[in-house]
Amino acid sequence: MKYVSYLAGAFVALAAAAPIASAQSITAMIGGYVPRSSVSQVTSGAQSVAESRQGTLSLGANIDLGLVRGTFAYASGTTIQNANRQDIGKGNLFGAAADLVIRPLPRILVQPYLLAGAGEKFIKYDQNASLINGTNTTRQFALHGGLGADVNLGPIGVAAELTDFVSKDAANKWNQHDAFLMVGLKLGM
Repeated sequence: MKYVSYLAGAFVALAAAAPIASAQSITAMIGGYVPRSSVSQVTSGAQSVAESRQGTLSLGANIDLGLVRGTFAYASGTTIQNANRQDIGKGNLFGAAADLVIRPLPRILVQPYLLAGAGEKFIKYDQNASLINGTNTTRQFALHGGLGADVNLGPIGVAAELTDFVSKDAANKWNQHDAFLMVGLKLGM
C-alpha cells in the first residue's frame, strides 16, 4: 500500500506541474504480452508476437496529460489467435504506472515518444478466478519504460508502443520483464 500512495502522490504532483496547454487524451489499447528475463528476450518475443500473432492477449489504457500519463496494462487469460470472452477476465498480470512522457522530436505527422516511470504489478497465481477476486495475488513494485509513436487525425489518433514493467525476480535482481506490445485508438479530450 505504501508504493500505491507514493505513486498516487507523484502522479498528482506531476500532473499539477504539466502545462495547461498540453494535449490530453485517453487511449484504448490491445496487443500482446511478453514475459521474459532480459531485454533482448523482450525484443525477440515482441517481434514474434507481432509477426505470428501468437501469445497472450493484452488490453490496456493510457491517460495522457501531456508531460505525464497513467499507464494501465492487463495480460488476459486468452491467446491472441483464440481469443474468447470467457477467458479475457482470467488474466495473470495487471500493471499500473505513472510515467513521464518524453517527446524528443517535433511532430511531423508521426510523434515518437519515450516513457519512464514507476508503478506496481499485480500477479495472480490461481487460474480459476479473475484477477480481481483471485486468491494468491501478489503485488510488486516495478519500474516502467517504453517507446512508441502516435498519429493524430484531428481529435482521433492511432498509437503503437512497446512498454516494459521491470521488477525484482526470485533472486532479488531487477531481471523480471513483463512487456506489452500494443496498438490503440487515441481520443482527444
